[in-house]
Amino acid sequence: AVELKEREIEFIEHACTEMTYKQIAEKMFLSPKTIEGYRDSIYEKLNLKNRIGLVLYAIRNGLFTP
Repeated sequence: AVELKEREIEFIEHACTEMTYKQIAEKMFLSPKTIEGYRDSIYEKLNLKNRIGLVLYAIRNGLFTP
């Protein structure tokens, strides 16, 4: 199983909304660059290619309930 840090899970929850990455950065009090880092790191860890894949992963694994 892949271990996700608390902030990564928080990022995933926000990514499942219609917020832009810039808005997610503001909400998490982080720079857009840091958010891009989270995104790239999570995509690599979970072997994902895009945000849709991330949302599907989150729903399948109970990280997000639509």
